[in-house]
Amino acid sequence: MDNKSIILVVDELMKVKGVTTVALVGRDGVVIESKSNSNIDMDALGAMVATAIGNSETLTAAFGFGEFNMLLSEYANGKILMATTVDHVLAIFADETAVIGNVRYSVKVHLSDVISALQ
Repeated sequence: MDNKSIILVVDELMKVKGVTTVALVGRDGVVIESKSNSNIDMDALGAMVATAIGNSETLTAAFGFGEFNMLLSEYANGKILMATTVDHVLAIFADETAVIGNVRYSVKVHLSDVISALQ
């Protein structure tokens, strides 16, 4: 695993307008790398991300939608985007000023860098 490359990707994603927190989380809930503008308990966040992805994968399997790739949730005051790799989840949290298309595009651009760095 190339932590330096992962840190660079996290830093790049933090530059997207409205993004407040970025975390790379193992499927077991362990946070590999993270950065936040907020005072967040990253261990708790990691556990919640792993649980959310597990639930989403179970739901998509029930409908036969195939391999799970991305979860997007929009709320009154923010957005959450989680993209999966084989064993990890890249979770991005953004405030209401974020344009979700910009966040999605940045994840698409950088997800392959994350996958390469994890090998």
